[in-house]
Amino acid sequence: MKFVVPGLVSGLAGAVIGVIAVLGITAGAQQNSIPAPEESGDPGSSLLGNVQYGSR
Repeated sequence: MKFVVPGLVSGLAGAVIGVIAVLGITAGAQQNSIPAPEESGDPGSSLLGNVQYGSR
């Protein structure tokens, strides 16, 4: 029965570390801002950034 207490302590420590890891990864993966639109393409020479309506 000497293994019960260390086993419980190890399980509790693993659960606490797992919860902290999940919360940390979730907080780090959240997108908190809207990205700026890309305006690197020239509308005169490319269809990127230039929505065309109607028939082509």
